[in-house]
Amino acid sequence: MKIIKTHFIKNISSKVNKDNIYMIRKIIFLFAVIMMTSCVGYYYTESGGVRVNNPKVFKYNKKRYTLHDKAGIDTNAIYLLDSTYNKWNTPKWRCSNNAFVRFFSTGQVLFVYCDSKPTLDEINNPELGTPGYYIVKGTKVKVDMFQNLNGGQTGKYYGRIKENGDLIFFEQRPETYYSSFELLENAEGDSRFSIWKKKKIENLKNYRPNW
Repeated sequence: MKIIKTHFIKNISSKVNKDNIYMIRKIIFLFAVIMMTSCVGYYYTESGGVRVNNPKVFKYNKKRYTLHDKAGIDTNAIYLLDSTYNKWNTPKWRCSNNAFVRFFSTGQVLFVYCDSKPTLDEINNPELGTPGYYIVKGTKVKVDMFQNLNGGQTGKYYGRIKENGDLIFFEQRPETYYSSFELLENAEGDSRFSIWKKKKIENLKNYRPNW
């Protein structure tokens, strides 16, 4: 009986070890695939902006997205960062005017951070900023943009169009909430977000985005 028990335990142990090895190999393989698919080639422009080598990496850079109705977004204005809110900070509200975002009728979007309040030259400079693509669904705005993480990747940035035309963006990564707009908004709507005010700019240059 003792010999049978020992043999049985060895068989179980062997099976567990094989299962563990299989799972470890599977995890390593999946990790390698994720790393290979998440790395996005990019370069810097002479003005310090970042551009991806292949714009097709953006999820929303497809006809079924770029042809979406963009009602609610003003492509003849900029959205100037006005303030950020974080319930865990003191003070919770912080004013900031050192960034802006431009949306284009082609479905492209550009986020630009400056040293101070943006100048007209910076606003009209097509070589600045971080690029992406966007879609609008009702008052929801979904952006797929470049992120300088993990050697370069694309990531989501969700927001909503306010009644007055301004934008609110939720500052947590949507991927943390399974890319669910509702989960993100419910979790972040009262904790961390930024306000971007729509602003008409005299002599705004309507250039063709280079990504």
